[in-house]
This record gives sequence, structure tokens and C-alpha cells, in this order.
Amino acid sequence: MNTKKESSQKRKNLINIVELIANQAANSTLSNQFMKNIKDPAEELSAFLGCTRIQAVLFSVVCSLNFSNKTVGLEQVANWLGSNPLSLARYLNDLENLQKKKILRSEPEISNISNISSIPTTSFSVNPEVFNALRKGEPIMKTRQRIQDSYGLIKAICAVIGQCNEELISVNEMWKEIATVEKECSSIKFCRDLKSQVNDKQERALFLNLCDEYFAGNFNCDLLEKIRQIEHEEQRQLEIRFRITTGVSQLVKKDLIETRESFFRSDIEIRLTDNAVGLITSDNPRISVCMQDKKNPDLILSGNIVKKDLLFAPREKEKLESLIRVLMPAEHGKLVRRLSASGMKTGIAILLDGPPGTGKTESVLQIARRTGRDIYQVTISETKSKWFGESERVIKSVFDRYRKLSKEATLTPILFFNEADGIFSSRKRIGESDMDQTENAIQNIILQELEDFSGILIATTNMMQNFDKAFERRFLYKIHLGKPTAEIRSLIWKNRIPLLSKEKTLELARKFDLTGGQIDNVVRKYSIERIHNGKPPTQRQIESLCLEESPNHEINRIGFKI
Repeated sequence: MNTKKESSQKRKNLINIVELIANQAANSTLSNQFMKNIKDPAEELSAFLGCTRIQAVLFSVVCSLNFSNKTVGLEQVANWLGSNPLSLARYLNDLENLQKKKILRSEPEISNISNISSIPTTSFSVNPEVFNALRKGEPIMKTRQRIQDSYGLIKAICAVIGQCNEELISVNEMWKEIATVEKECSSIKFCRDLKSQVNDKQERALFLNLCDEYFAGNFNCDLLEKIRQIEHEEQRQLEIRFRITTGVSQLVKKDLIETRESFFRSDIEIRLTDNAVGLITSDNPRISVCMQDKKNPDLILSGNIVKKDLLFAPREKEKLESLIRVLMPAEHGKLVRRLSASGMKTGIAILLDGPPGTGKTESVLQIARRTGRDIYQVTISETKSKWFGESERVIKSVFDRYRKLSKEATLTPILFFNEADGIFSSRKRIGESDMDQTENAIQNIILQELEDFSGILIATTNMMQNFDKAFERRFLYKIHLGKPTAEIRSLIWKNRIPLLSKEKTLELARKFDLTGGQIDNVVRKYSIERIHNGKPPTQRQIESLCLEESPNHEINRIGFKI
């Protein structure tokens, strides 16, 4: 109990001491008599702060003024002391030492503290951490935990950037602190490699900020938003953005970042490249292991794919089963060796076509699950503008990345182009728009890549009529998945809602010409209704759900009850 009282008394004493010194300093001109009068309290405060007595006095004045002013200028300090601002020049070294000790903050940085021309633009504020320590009567933490790896470096620098954005430190203090952290980490290979590749401090800070987002699972970030976090002047923000978007940035030249057009943000998206991720993890096995899945955010791991029964007509089912047998590791390995020995191409390209909702995408997932192969997915409908914006470099990077994944993987992964008609469509006539010419150039690259392809590629489309004939010839396997017959629809209904009798599933199948995807939507709504109401939906309710998926259907109300 005594310890608590002593701690409380110490806190009260420290705050009282600051108040006492500040009040007595008013109009004192820091005279010798004043310094004698406050000798004891000044010594107690200076011992706590780890500074001289005169520095403790200057701190107390700034602290007092800081309560009514965001920052405190030298003129305000002079007015409080009843002095001419010029007379404070003799104490500039003391103020600088308080900054070095991180007891005070300054804005802007005093690059030449003895230069009188800097006096009118210098302002100060108390470091919040110091004030909190003062308020609690706790020791001021001045030592930073030793940084041992790239993860620690990234976290330390991004913490400094965060303090600046929260206005806890100034921009100049941010760059000072970042330089200090980098100096302390000069023995870390990642730090040395990054500085050797990127000598611009702003670009390094931007890169490390992206790394921190990457650790959090945010792979695509708004370019301008990230720039604003490390640079607060608008003109400089635009300069950095221009360097990146025009490719002159060292980050772009060294293949550490890549950009793409954004659909949902106000600016271009920016993300780390595989090369950048390799740089982060090269000398840090701990990060390499924990970030393995994040390294390739477009990768669908076979072990994460949920088993799902696919119900097709006998002919379609047999074709898919035959394809799965070919892609089984042992069979595929033998096939590749024999084709290679015969001087033939070893790549396998597969095309699944059919109306929406017939199970094309789910078939790819189940093929991957059963053969143990991961999927590198490229969804054209979401990224088509990116192709136009970044042209050949981007589409080529898809195949480059797939080749890299194939080398690293135990089993050859599947390169999956979903809704592929968006980019495998018929080529345009020469002389049409620039966009058409760009699309033709991209398609020519894809055709060439497919010519030399040595992996496994699966494409899906529901618009086969739009496919270019040159692309169609590149696919070794072509499987059409049509709309299910009434018999297959009945099996799907029974598989999805086992409590339905065979008669009831047949009646639903005959009444509603739905695809497997539409039936799945109905089943999800059915499950929600069942959970919400505590009992299965009635016949009328199920039919209403079916009508939502097929609104133009005329229902024949010959009902049944569940």
C-alpha cells in the first residue's frame, strides 16, 4: 500500500514541479536569481528527464505552452520568459539536445541550429511518450529492442511512418528516425540489399510500407494513398506517382513493385512482385514459412478445396473422369516422359464450355482437388482493363509467374483462365482502334505462349462462338458441359437436399429448368430459411425460391408437402 502511495505522490510531484518551474519562469528572463530559486525542483526534473537544469526549465515552459498550442514557437517561449527572441539563441543547443533525446519534437527540422535565419520557423512540442511517462511517474523508455531480421525492420519503420501520420512526430523527425533505424540495421542482409537497389529514401519507405500491408494480407493497395503516407507535400506526391507510373522508379526498374488499373479505388493499384517477396524472405526462414500462402495470393491450394459431388450426364461425366485419370500424378508423369522422348509438346490445354451455371468452374476445382494440383487463377472478367493498360508486359508476367510456380511446386499446378472468352476472342482487323491493336498484340503473345506451353492449362467459357479459331486449335481436350436434363436435375436436388423424396425431386426437376448453379443458389436460400425459422421451407416457399432463379418460368401449381 505504501508503494502505491509513493508512486501516486511521485506522479503528483513531477506534474507539480513542471507547473512550478513554468510559472516561476514567467518574465524571469532566465536570470541567475531565478535559476537559484528553482535549483531543487529543476534538479529533480532534470534527473527524471536525463538532461541539464536549464533544459528542464525549457522543457517545462514548452510543456506548459503546449497545452494551449499544438506547437510552440521560439517567439512564444521568449514572450513567456519576458526576453528578446534573439536572446534565446544561446539556448538553441539545449533545445537541440532535447530533440536528440526525443524529449521535445521540432517542426520543421533545424538543419543548422546555430543559423539565426532558422529561428522564426522553428516550433516545438512535447513528445507524448515523455509526457505520459511524466504523468505516470514511470521511467522514459529510450532504448529500442534490437532488430534482428527483415520483419523487424519493416515493422519498426512502418511504426515510425504511423506515428507521423497520427501527427505524433513531424515529417522531419520521421525521416530522421527512419535513417536511424536503417543505420542500426545495416548488418541485416535485407536492409543492405534494399539500399543497394533503391537509393531513394522515399521509394524505400514506400516499399517497406507495402511490405507491411503484405504481411497483413493486403496485396493490392491504392498507389496515391500509400504515397501520401510517406510524403505529405502534394507536389512531391505527384512526382513519386509519376516516377512509378512511367516506369522510371527504381522500384519498378528493379522489379520490386507492379501496378495495375483499379476498378474500386480512385487511383492505380500497386503490389509487390514475386521478386520483392523473394527479397523479403531470402534470409528469413521464419517469414518464408509463415508467408508461403500469401506469397501467391492468386494460388488456390488443392488441400483447401472442399469436396463437392458433380452430377453430369453419363457422357460428360466419362469425359471428365478420363481427364482426371490423365492428370493424376503418376499417369501425367509417364505421359510427359513419353511425349518428351518422342519430341512432342508436353503441355496439356483443356477447354470447358457451356452455359452459365453448368459446373465449369467447380469442375476445375474438383479436378485440382482429386489430382492434388494447386490452381493459379487468372480471372479475365475482373482484370481485362489491366491488359489494355499494361499490355504485353502483364500478360507475359502471367506465364512467367506460372513457370516459376511450376518449378517450385512438387506437382505441376493448373493455369486457370476463367471466362476466357474475354481475351481468347476473335482478333480484330488491322487498322481499327488502338485498343483493338493492343488486344491483338496480347492475343499474339498468348498464342505464342500456348505454342511452347509445357504445363497444364484449363480455360472456361460460356461464349464459345466468340473464340478465335487459332486459340481453339491449341486446346487438346474440349469438353462441353450442357444444361442438365430433368433426370440429372432430380439427382442434384436429392444430393443437395437429402430429405426430399425421389418423387418430390423429380417434380421440382420437371417444373423448373434450372442449371446446377441455380439449384445451388436455391439450396443456399433454403438453408438460410431453415436456420432462420427452425424448420424446412414448405412446397410453396421452395417453388418461390425457384422462381427467383427463373423469373420467366410459368409454374404449374401441383404441389406437395415436405
